[in-house]
Amino acid sequence: MAADLFWSNVNTDPKRRYRFSVQINGQGETIPVWTIKTATKPKANVSVVEHAYLDHTFKYPGRVTWDNVTLTLVDPVDPDLAYEFLNRLGVAGYRYPTTLQGSKSSLSKKKASEAIGRIQIEQLDDEGSPIETWTLINPFMVSIDFGGNLDYTSDEMNEITLELAYDWAELRTKGRTAGPPAIR
Repeated sequence: MAADLFWSNVNTDPKRRYRFSVQINGQGETIPVWTIKTATKPKANVSVVEHAYLDHTFKYPGRVTWDNVTLTLVDPVDPDLAYEFLNRLGVAGYRYPTTLQGSKSSLSKKKASEAIGRIQIEQLDDEGSPIETWTLINPFMVSIDFGGNLDYTSDEMNEITLELAYDWAELRTKGRTAGPPAIR
């Protein structure tokens, strides 16, 4: 009986929050993995549709939506990530309205998704191999905080907080892909 318990089985190891890696490969410099300090994992929500009948309420599943993912990165001098993310915003279609042509330009989902590129969040085992890989589908930047407050009394590193929206996330674990199959 004791052999069936989790704690006595040396082949079972829980996923650890500190063993992770995030890859961001878009248009521009590759963001170094060592600059990423924290990452939220994808989160799916199912809305609830209620139907009232007499003295009863019945609930039905509605639409699935995915919450934004937030990354916190340390901003080194080289590569300059503040410059890199502002540049990617430009690749997405944003222009300062200093010229007539610049004031007519705007973002598009295609350009915004291509600018940030492929985002993968991996949880790693004790040897650094991925045991869980989330791939964000059609991600784009919705918020860039370039470091918040500057403070003469603080010796902390400057951090950039990046919030990403996406259509959905695919999960792969040890050769298996989770989620609904695509309709063909």
